[in-house]
Amino acid sequence: MKITNTKTSPQIYARAVGLLSLVVIIAGIIAEMVISGKLVVNGDAVTTATNILAHKDLFQLGFAIYMIEMAFQIAQTVLYYVLLKPVNRSIALLSLFLNMTGCIIKTVSRLFYISPLLVLGGSDYLSVFSAEQLQAFALLFLNINNQAAGMALVFFGFSTFLNGFLIFNSTFLPRVLGVLSMIGGLGWLTYIYPPLGHQLFSYILFVALIGSVVEILWLLFKGVNVEAWQKHAAESLPNSL
Repeated sequence: MKITNTKTSPQIYARAVGLLSLVVIIAGIIAEMVISGKLVVNGDAVTTATNILAHKDLFQLGFAIYMIEMAFQIAQTVLYYVLLKPVNRSIALLSLFLNMTGCIIKTVSRLFYISPLLVLGGSDYLSVFSAEQLQAFALLFLNINNQAAGMALVFFGFSTFLNGFLIFNSTFLPRVLGVLSMIGGLGWLTYIYPPLGHQLFSYILFVALIGSVVEILWLLFKGVNVEAWQKHAAESLPNSL
């Protein structure tokens, strides 16, 4: 029974990681580029506030999709660790903690995303502020949300690079996937200096999406080399005891 489970588990992990990664990307694109991109106008507090109040349900839907994105990303992070830890448990664990840190920062940042609904909600205790001030606060919270999400990208960048390193040194996944992952990770690390990250965002996103799509397709349709994964798992077992 143990042998059968060992043989089937790697493919289950691989396909689960691929599926979760796909949901994370789709959810992120819908929430960030479709919903938020439609309602939030950079530098224009009045128009942004007007859009949010006119499309409250859509704005709240964006928040819900952000939460789905983060829940799936946390699950993906854990399963990625299980998949890659036979290569090097210490590096895989470091990658896990870095990615989890990014997930925590990004999840907390979404409190600032939803805050404009509270600020613009017309509550009596907010009557001490003028409409212009409330609109400015709403845009400020959205900007904090963006800054915090950018901070999370740095941690994702470190984690993605380490995962790429593990893939490159594994024998159960193609090395090209590791190279693409490391390049994508280096791209997100430009957010250590946010002005540079924002300036290069379109190029970084394009490269990262290509790498992610290739990896997702491979994990979903090819999976891992089970024998090679088992060999790594057997070799790492004494070190984990």
